[in-house]
Amino acid sequence: MDCLKFVFKICYTTVLLFISAAFFLISLEANTTDTNNLSKHLLVLLKNPSLKNVSYGISIVSIKENTPVFNHRSDDLFCVASNMKLLTTAAALEYLGPDFEYKTSVEARGTITALGELNGDIIIKGSGDPNLSGRFYDGNILAVPEAWTNAIKNRGIHKITGDIIADDSIFDRLYTNPNWAENQLSKWYCAQSCGLSFNDNCVDITLAPDKKPGGAVTLLIVPDTSYFTIFNNCFYTTNKKEHAYSIYRKPGTNQIFIKGKFWVNASPEKQWVNVHNPALYLATVFKEVLEKNGIVVCGNARLISESDAVNSDLGKITQTTSTMEQTILVTNKRSQNFYAEQILKTLGAQINGKGCLNSGIEVLHNFLSKLGFHSDEYQIEDGSGLSKGNRLSPRIITSLLIYMNKHPYGKVLYDSLPVSGTDGGLRHRMISPQYNSRVRAKTGYIAKTSALSGYIDTSNGDKLAFSILMNNFKNLSAIRKVQDDICRVLVDFYN
Repeated sequence: MDCLKFVFKICYTTVLLFISAAFFLISLEANTTDTNNLSKHLLVLLKNPSLKNVSYGISIVSIKENTPVFNHRSDDLFCVASNMKLLTTAAALEYLGPDFEYKTSVEARGTITALGELNGDIIIKGSGDPNLSGRFYDGNILAVPEAWTNAIKNRGIHKITGDIIADDSIFDRLYTNPNWAENQLSKWYCAQSCGLSFNDNCVDITLAPDKKPGGAVTLLIVPDTSYFTIFNNCFYTTNKKEHAYSIYRKPGTNQIFIKGKFWVNASPEKQWVNVHNPALYLATVFKEVLEKNGIVVCGNARLISESDAVNSDLGKITQTTSTMEQTILVTNKRSQNFYAEQILKTLGAQINGKGCLNSGIEVLHNFLSKLGFHSDEYQIEDGSGLSKGNRLSPRIITSLLIYMNKHPYGKVLYDSLPVSGTDGGLRHRMISPQYNSRVRAKTGYIAKTSALSGYIDTSNGDKLAFSILMNNFKNLSAIRKVQDDICRVLVDFYN
């Protein structure tokens, strides 16, 4: 009897194993078939005539299964444009974390008399914070220097005999990446990187309409400061076809030239021009705010020098802080090059002790080494993606996305990505209900380069990491449509 039970048990176990193996093979075959079907759909899209002579690479990976779903030249190198920001912001989360604080302090040195006279200087000590603007202060560009002014008043200081000194020493003074196009260096997206920054290191210039043809266009300038000089050679015209103008800052100066014609019936048009020497810009604006609020400043606004004493014997008067999480959100949602470059030099300063371009890039190299990539498998020239010399592969980007999906701070990166049909660079893309909010991805564009990389959440609980890098095309809108169509196919297939 026991023998029969033993034989039955063996037979039963064998049948179970056989059935399990059969189901596994059927499931494996189904998964393979599914992947093949998806590949067929994608390959049809890639026959689009707009991709003729276009160089592109694609990597799509199932994070749950840890398997590739689709690859096309996924190990080849491509220019990535603002997809570089994925690497820069992910490295910031890896090495510094979202709670890292930028701290900008206003300090005093000298003596304060009973009459409220500071016989000495005010020092603004920078930390590389890119957030000293109106962005987090209800749009009030002067909110931070005004808060500092109130703190000085509360300290009982009514007169400063010395200078307003900008201490930007946490970063070097190589303000602009040498690999960026020279003819674009006054544009807002080429804003200079500095240890002390203000208003994204730009001035806001609004051209206002007027019914008087022939006169110089009215300019609304914020902040209204003596730091720059504007040469206005833009005039009103009644001919709408003549409406065209240019704004340009002479390199190495803060001389801004506006030329052209402005139609009298046009709506106001806001432009941004970056400034030269951002730390001195902030010190100048702060000095002017102090004076407008009745505090006499006898000295000048200037940069800190090697001869300046390091200590501020009267200590800190006030401090302004912001977090890395805030910074990353702006970097990726708004694709702010200036923010990315500030993060890059912050990484260099905090991790390697040198707030410079090469030190920051070294941190990115170390991070990619953690992900299993050697330095000869890619090329990095900046933190924002503005340089055409940046080269990554789609597989590097999806590997980064997979790593960050499991990272303790991965949700910070995920939440910073533009959402399809909702915000950032995707607010006007994939807007129909079935695709709205289904894709979270970083866009990227510079001349002849378009990129889209990020995540797609599927209905079966999986998440796809994808990277689509496209170079050397003629029609940007056609290329973006192909990228969006790929995302639509993925959403539909895994719905």
